[in-house]
Amino acid sequence: MALLWVPEALAYPENGTMKKIKKTSDHLEENELNRLLKYCRKNQLYTYYLVVRLGVSTALRYSDLSQIRWKDIIGKTELVITEKKTKKVRSIPIPTELSETTEQIYKTMKLKDPTQRIIGLHIRTVNKQIKIHAAKAGIRNKKVSTHTWRKTFGREVWRRNNQSEGSLIKLSYLFNHSSVAITRIYLNITKEEVDDLYNIQDMFVH
Repeated sequence: MALLWVPEALAYPENGTMKKIKKTSDHLEENELNRLLKYCRKNQLYTYYLVVRLGVSTALRYSDLSQIRWKDIIGKTELVITEKKTKKVRSIPIPTELSETTEQIYKTMKLKDPTQRIIGLHIRTVNKQIKIHAAKAGIRNKKVSTHTWRKTFGREVWRRNNQSEGSLIKLSYLFNHSSVAITRIYLNITKEEVDDLYNIQDMFVH
């Protein structure tokens, strides 16, 4: 069983007892993510498909994700949004493929008002239903919720940047965390994964 890696200062407070950290959600691996997307698309669960696609692509909290309107994505290369929690203005690139896919779904759903919100669902509804859809998509032993998309984004950025400390610093800023240590905890980075960073012995010839 992988242990959640917690920096010593956070893991052992002054009284010497171990601090327990409750995981409320997990990230998805690439194959799990695509399995869920495929299931939603195949079963015409278009709203949930976009919950996942936009959630991972933008790394927004659900409170911000649920404010996005069709016109904000269709035909656009950039999403500008003011975060509810932090009041920060974020500019997020919108890939052409995501814009086109969103437009295709808009037309398939035969919608007429692009000023409507894409996701008109309460967070409790999404969290309840996405667990069901994830299970039916064959995803096991994962706590899936609206937080899963931000964590999946973060883990993928970290992986693509060779699990570097620099990528964690940038993610910490993006997620508005008070420290990189908090970002490690948020992304469920395990002690085993950190220990692997020290596996450099093959560099020594002499």
